[in-house]
Amino acid sequence: MASVKQMTDPLLVGAAIRAQLKHEIPQDLPLERDCREGTSYTITDHVHALHKSLCKEPRTLQLITALVSHLHAFARDTSLTHAEWAKVVEFLTRAGKESTDYKNEFVLLSDILGLSALVDELTHPKPLGCTDSCEEGPFYQPDAPEVPSGSSLAKIGTIGEVMFFNGVIKNTKGEGVKGAKVDVWQADGDGIYDVQYPGREEANDRGKIIAETDGTFCYRGILPTAYPIPSDGPGGDLLRLLGRHPHRAAHIHFMLKAPGYDDLTTALYPSHSPFLGTDPVFATKKSLICQIVEEHDPKRWKDMGFKDSEVKTGRVWVWKYQFVLPSVEEVQQFKRTQQVTPKL
Repeated sequence: MASVKQMTDPLLVGAAIRAQLKHEIPQDLPLERDCREGTSYTITDHVHALHKSLCKEPRTLQLITALVSHLHAFARDTSLTHAEWAKVVEFLTRAGKESTDYKNEFVLLSDILGLSALVDELTHPKPLGCTDSCEEGPFYQPDAPEVPSGSSLAKIGTIGEVMFFNGVIKNTKGEGVKGAKVDVWQADGDGIYDVQYPGREEANDRGKIIAETDGTFCYRGILPTAYPIPSDGPGGDLLRLLGRHPHRAAHIHFMLKAPGYDDLTTALYPSHSPFLGTDPVFATKKSLICQIVEEHDPKRWKDMGFKDSEVKTGRVWVWKYQFVLPSVEEVQQFKRTQQVTPKL
């Protein structure tokens, strides 16, 4: 083990390290044995031993130990070559260079490989019968206006066919949830979010709705359509290599919060949409697919709050859904029943 004197000896240590030693003395360990593949002490064992000796944060040690174990197992299982690993490094380097504030290629890769969906399920497990969750995606904005139930979330002239959404929020006992707030956001009839339009000055196709005391809420809006995730970078290249497409099924995002209940971020999908089974980010679930109907009666349009001039196609799409929220206590209890000691 190197001493502090050795670490500060200009004969042994360069200027950069000597400058750093003024602030922090690194812990050094002796090299007591060689590691070699095919023996009882491999590089994997050596990495684990070093981390176990030096890492002070238990959770960090747990995560890195598991990560190293799986990465090294992947290399062994596939007989990974230098050339293949060089391509992976080049690919990941591109992902970093091509990422922007509005298109993070590493997030796309996490989504495309199903990791984001898995982390969401692990983080937000739902007791049986509760509404499934999914990631919020990149288009959530906190500036949506707060409006009463029954309002319109779409500005006049928004592209797309008109829609009426009627929802109710209940608990696991079938009771309406009081004090619920619903954040809604979606793409328009061209599959474009308001933030994607240049010169955006105000929110459109999004809003924060205060549900009624019985948990019901409704709003007038636009029927969403399918749209692609960014596919002009490494994430798109990976999809094409795998024979997959970048197109997301039509959907509406919801974020529900109520006192005493577990927050829910989810999305609902119309059953008529394409790409439900080949969602590039694996966010679709059968429980979130909804049958929606066409209403052709002008009297019913008026009851929903539409003017005849707003309904240009002779129909209003009617979408209904019942959300079920577990209490915070129910989620904590469910997590305890699901806990499994990780194998490293």
